[in-house]
Amino acid sequence: MIDAVVGGVIIVTATSSLLMALDLAQKAFDESGRYPLTTEEKDILVRAGIDRDDSEDFYVKNILSLPRDAQ
Repeated sequence: MIDAVVGGVIIVTATSSLLMALDLAQKAFDESGRYPLTTEEKDILVRAGIDRDDSEDFYVKNILSLPRDAQ
């Protein structure tokens, strides 16, 4: 009888941990790409031929406009 209770607790704990991990991963994907460009990222865009003035426009038009859903 005690074995069944311990097994049930283990199953509930494992299931809860899995669901929390999935929720955390979903939140990470939802929030990715929503931060302003770092200095290093701006330098990469400049080296790619995009002026510093245009780097924010490039970011807004090409990165933020991408679809947010994974398919």
